[in-house]
Parts: sequence; structure tokens; C-alpha cells
Amino acid sequence: MVESVVQTMIIVIAVIVAGLAILGYTSALLVPTEAFTIAEQQAAQIAAQTTISPGPLLVSSNGVGSVLVEAYDPSYSGNYTLYVFLIPSYLVTSAGVVTPNSPVVDNVYFTVYLPNKIQASTVTGTRIYDINGNELYQGKLLVYSIPANTPVTINLYNVPNQGKGYYVVIWLMINNGLYMFRVGYAYTGLPYSTG
Repeated sequence: MVESVVQTMIIVIAVIVAGLAILGYTSALLVPTEAFTIAEQQAAQIAAQTTISPGPLLVSSNGVGSVLVEAYDPSYSGNYTLYVFLIPSYLVTSAGVVTPNSPVVDNVYFTVYLPNKIQASTVTGTRIYDINGNELYQGKLLVYSIPANTPVTINLYNVPNQGKGYYVVIWLMINNGLYMFRVGYAYTGLPYSTG
């Protein structure tokens, strides 16, 4: 009798341990997937309502360029993150698919300033996804946090050839602390000559 009670207790304990292991394994798989899906849906909603308005790229004779840009969404009052890179003009027709891993112009770096001339805060982006959940970039990018509906100034340094033959690609992203999604992009170059 005592032997059957011990065997029953061992079986009950084994079933409970197996159930907890299965529950833990399932939670470890489902919770991150669910969090990613929710973040992706939020990013898609913001992307549908956001417009990016860049001004022209203006470059001085010493290779310092600047672009005024505003990310506008009347229903969003949070922050975006922003990253820019320079591409040669032959890639401009592919501006939506080029990434910082593409053949971009090296040695060009940038800073972002708020309207009060204070530099925007930075955060490191390691994985950036599009709004369909596809990975666009994996590595380390220093991105700037900017407020929605506020014009900011992007300063670029070491721009070659006073910007002639180059375009600035602007990535606008949402960062929820776990995932970073690109919700829009724009590009701009030198203003066209009228004469």
C-alpha cells in the first residue's frame, strides 16, 4: 500500500514538472512573438499616418552639410528615432531599399539638433525592422531621438564634392524599448539650379 502511494506521488510530481517545463517552453516562444507582433502593428499604424518633410541638402565649401526635416503625425505625440546616411546619386532610385550596409559613402557622420539648438539625445539601434517584420539592419547604429511634429536640423560632416552627386537618406523609426521599426524614409539632395 505504501509502495503504491509513493509510486503515485512520483508520477504526479513527474507530470507536474513536465507540465511546468512545457508551459515555460511555450511561454518563452510565444511571449516574444506576441510582443513583436504588437510592436509591428503599432509601427504600421504610425507609419500610415506619418509624413517626412526634408528640405534640400545645403553644403558649405568645407564639406559641412545641413538638412531641415520634420516628421509629422497629428495623432502622435511621442518620439521618433532618426538615422541618416549618404548615398551616391546612382542609388537614388533604390532609396527605399538601400541600407547602411549598402554601398554608402563612408566617413560621413551626422548630428541632430532640436529647434533650441540643443543636440538630440542618442540611443544605439542594433536591429531595425520594416513594418512587415523584415529585418533591414543588424549591427550598431547611433540613432537620434526626436520629438514628433517638430522640425530638427541634421548636420552632416565630411560630405564629399560639396554634396554634388549625392543624396541624404533619412530613416525614421519607432523604438518601443524592445524593437525598432522603420516607419518611413525620405531622401534629399542639392536644390536644382534655376539658371
